[in-house]
Amino acid sequence: MDETEPTPQQTGRPTPPTDAGLDLVPIPKGRRLTGQKRADFTKLVAEAYKTTSIRGICEKTGRSYGAIHRTLVRGNVTLRPRGAKPGTPSKT
Repeated sequence: MDETEPTPQQTGRPTPPTDAGLDLVPIPKGRRLTGQKRADFTKLVAEAYKTTSIRGICEKTGRSYGAIHRTLVRGNVTLRPRGAKPGTPSKT
């Protein structure tokens, strides 16, 4: 018997976003971004958010969840709702 993990299509769960091709680089801890660097970082984060989660962006950049969230909000990015898509079955 094959004991492989079922695919998202088999389980009915949504496919998690991937971070393939993101140009995000770690930022040294404690480094402040100002001016053009902040604007460039905001554009990169907004683009990355189209294909990955805030937590995924945090892992790639080394920034906190709150810092990435604030960057997205200040960049006027519409945030996705929390949790699973409406209509998906619960795990219970």
